Amino acid sequence: MSKNIIIGAGPAGIGVGLSLGKDCTILETADTVGGFSRSIEIKGAVFDFGGHSFHTPHPEVRDLVYNSLEMYRQTRNAKCYSHGQIIPYPFQKNYRLLEDENVVKECLQGLENLPSNIIKKDFDNFEEFILKSFGSGISEHFMIPYNKKLWGRDLKRMAADWTSERVAAPEGVKEKFDLTGGKRKPLQADTKVGYPAKGGFGEIYKAIGKKLENVEFKTTVSRIDPKAKKVYTSDGKSYEYRNLISSISIIDFLKIIDNVPQRIVDLTKQLDYLSMVLGLVVINHPVDTDIQRFYSAEKEIISHKTAINHNSSDYLRSLPNHGIMMEISEGPEKTLHRSDTKQWIVDSLLTLGAIKHPHEIEEIQIKNVKYSYPVPTKDRNEIMGEIKEWLQENDIYTVGRFGEWAYINSDKAIYRGLELGKYIASL
Repeated sequence: MSKNIIIGAGPAGIGVGLSLGKDCTILETADTVGGFSRSIEIKGAVFDFGGHSFHTPHPEVRDLVYNSLEMYRQTRNAKCYSHGQIIPYPFQKNYRLLEDENVVKECLQGLENLPSNIIKKDFDNFEEFILKSFGSGISEHFMIPYNKKLWGRDLKRMAADWTSERVAAPEGVKEKFDLTGGKRKPLQADTKVGYPAKGGFGEIYKAIGKKLENVEFKTTVSRIDPKAKKVYTSDGKSYEYRNLISSISIIDFLKIIDNVPQRIVDLTKQLDYLSMVLGLVVINHPVDTDIQRFYSAEKEIISHKTAINHNSSDYLRSLPNHGIMMEISEGPEKTLHRSDTKQWIVDSLLTLGAIKHPHEIEEIQIKNVKYSYPVPTKDRNEIMGEIKEWLQENDIYTVGRFGEWAYINSDKAIYRGLELGKYIASL
């Protein structure tokens, strides 16, 4: 009997496994580690499932990664496409560069009308945070349409407690990306980010995954009996455990556990998530721009975020083809005004200036990602607290972005996995 069974070898599962060492077995459905932080290659172009770069406020995680493989570091180069113009990201610090004088004036007036201490105030919801932090002008011209385009739902249903780690303050508010304090800060124009010196973002997890003791790939858990403390897999195997740790979606996880109380089942139905369509575009020449990301609230652009992935390292820049990834959200209240997705991708890339001619495109693939972002609704912490309490009464733990329903990056998932593993090892 293995003392501990871990389901999933994504970032969080790897973190738990590293802390537990030989005292665990990891069961992974895929044939490699990394989960949705892995990379794929299409006709020589490298793509990540989402626009990834490595940055972390956790020294332990940074040391783990940088001691496991060679990393490439560079200053982030991100842009906003807004009002027919490309300006530096984030919009709220660079709107003065817009040529439309009326837009600039409205953004300035909105900021001037804000109380001086509003940045530090608690907010009831995400939309209120936007309006009271950035004023009516920035909110109307970028922040609200961008976030509605991204989340595809009523921003009043979303909490604002996550924004200090992800949403940059407006101009005049000094911020510095924190590399040591344990709390993530929003990325800035001068933030230095890391990426594997060779290959895609998934190389990080391949490298640190080599340190794991026991991983069984192509192994899908189909049923869990918490009373007998047994895990059953789709290929007929069974595993006994003392502690069970899951890093997969809590929604899918609870579906395979025997006799889950109805109140817990009902709670999971209240958890909200965002699905994505990823447009993966192979370009038939090396990357010819230094821009790494485009963000756009404009309706004419199909994606809210576009990643020029081969600008993530010099190695990728040297390849004969390069890849562009476009994130297209599928929120319940979002209506795409065009049905010709691939042509819309082409038109959007031309508008952004990411390509100069359609003939540059070698291939476009569309990938659907069911679980892309857990939506930070106002009740999700209370919901997850009740679910975790019941699970832990049965020596079951859940960790990671969708395991905890936490809007975190992969570095934080590693960190939480490491910490959970240390806790379990101490039991």
